[in-house]
Amino acid sequence: MPSERELGEGYSFHYRKGPSHKGGPLVCTHYYAFRTRKNRRYIVEAEQYKHHVYVLKYYPLALKASPNRFKLLVNDGDAFRILTTCTQIFLDICRRDPLASAGFVGEALLGEGRANTKRFRVYLNTVTAFVGPVRFIHHPLPAISAYFLENRANPEPNLKEQVEQMFRELYIVPEALETGKPTDPNSNGG
Repeated sequence: MPSERELGEGYSFHYRKGPSHKGGPLVCTHYYAFRTRKNRRYIVEAEQYKHHVYVLKYYPLALKASPNRFKLLVNDGDAFRILTTCTQIFLDICRRDPLASAGFVGEALLGEGRANTKRFRVYLNTVTAFVGPVRFIHHPLPAISAYFLENRANPEPNLKEQVEQMFRELYIVPEALETGKPTDPNSNGG
C-alpha cells in the first residue's frame, strides 16, 4: 500500500477469525492481539461488513468488560506504536481482502461531545500521514468523528454514502438513544 511516510515500528500481532454472521450487515469479526513494551495486551476487533468494509476498534484487554473500553485512555506513552500496529493490521486485512475499505470512529472521551473528538483528530493525522490517495479515497466525517478510507478498487456504487449511513445507524443512533432516554417522571431527578 502506498504511503506518504514510512510506518514506524509496531508490535507483532496474532490473528484469529471469528464466526461468520448471516442476515445482517455484519459479516464477521476478525480479532488481532498484541502486547506492548509495558506488557499490556491489546485487542483489535476488525468488524467486516458487507461490501468489504472493515471497521477497526481497539482497546486494552484489561478493559474488555468495561462498557467504556473505547472511551478510556491508559496514558502509557505508547500511542504512536499502538496506532502504527493498527495501521499494520489494516495492511494485513488488505493482503487478505484486496477490495478492503476501512472505517473508524474516534470515540468521544467521557464528557466530550460527538463532533471532531480528540481521538478523531489523532486518527485523522495518522491516516493522512501514512495512507496516500493512490489506492484510497479519504473521507473524513468530522461531524460524527468518523473516517472512511474508500478502496478505489471496490466496485460498489455510492459506497461512501452507504458507509456514512452505517456509521450513523451502528454508532451514532444507538448512543443518542441511550443518552436521550427520558427520565422517569416519578423520580426525583427531573
